[in-house]
Amino acid sequence: MIEKLKYALFSIPDYDIYRKYFQTKDDITIYYKNVIVNATNHEVSVFYDSEEHFVTKGLKYLDRNNTIKSFNDIPSAIDYMNYLSSVTSDIRYTLYHYFLFKLKDVGINYNYFSFGLAGSYPNYSEDNLSIRCDFGDLSIMDKKVKYNGLIIFNNDGSCRFSFYPEEPAWNEEKICPKTDIDKIIEYILNLDVDSYKDIPLIES
Repeated sequence: MIEKLKYALFSIPDYDIYRKYFQTKDDITIYYKNVIVNATNHEVSVFYDSEEHFVTKGLKYLDRNNTIKSFNDIPSAIDYMNYLSSVTSDIRYTLYHYFLFKLKDVGINYNYFSFGLAGSYPNYSEDNLSIRCDFGDLSIMDKKVKYNGLIIFNNDGSCRFSFYPEEPAWNEEKICPKTDIDKIIEYILNLDVDSYKDIPLIES
């Protein structure tokens, strides 16, 4: 697997710029942008760790624990490496990745999720767009709730979270006063309500 992984990395168009790896008889460690790929002949692990050399130190929200995934096949490892390179270089994707990790970590589950880029003319270019995610059919710590969530991740590092009913009218929402991910999740957990109408916020 080690040799096959090296061949796969050299097929990445911009790997020439970031080419760096260290190999022993039993494993190989590859550095691609801010992503570390460590492989034996049986498994490939992909992650970000600010304690490692050759990566940007102290990226907010990211650590080894919330980025590491292990794979038994090279294509899946390369796909995740490319994904993680966006997560470690673009704050919008950093926020997106961390938010999903935290939802799972605290027991906020959903059966519906959508992802898209959103913005407005004339600044409608990918760099200026925000990431918009809707999620619904929610349960919090195994308790079903009758509202959905919408979160927007902006390229200045801020977030906008709002609640909306399961069957909303056009533009019907209650905006969370918090703009930091951890505080947004804390706000959701402390709500202790089952339905949209009981959320103590004024509709926008």
